Amino acid sequence: MRRELGCFSFLSAVELDQIAPYFNCRMVSARDDLWRSGDADGYLAFIVSGRVEIKVDTEFPGKQVVVGVFSRGAVVGTSSVLDDQPRSTTAQALEDTGLVLLTRENFEALLTTCPEVGIKLLKGVLLSESRRLSKAYARLASLF
Repeated sequence: MRRELGCFSFLSAVELDQIAPYFNCRMVSARDDLWRSGDADGYLAFIVSGRVEIKVDTEFPGKQVVVGVFSRGAVVGTSSVLDDQPRSTTAQALEDTGLVLLTRENFEALLTTCPEVGIKLLKGVLLSESRRLSKAYARLASLF
């Protein structure tokens, strides 16, 4: 899993075994939503296989714009484990997609029971988000 999911690259095999009980696996069929904008669920998803499209609502009712397409190794939905706010995006599987999920409750429990390992996981997630943001800045700058 460390090879497939870069967020876990900071963890040893022993540490992965230690935190495995906090995660769940889920398969999502093509064209099914992982979540919709406004949902109150709280989990992030590590993509193991398939592709996920992230969309945001526009100012025009019923219209959305795609802000990203993510595949194996990406993590999506991170903000939902950090706050209790409703989802601001819709995530849809573009093809059959395998996910490893971490709920807000399990994330909090992991940080309480295994704080050192939780910090390493957070470091991986933060690095992933940072790289994604850098790429987004570069794409935005190329438009001007």
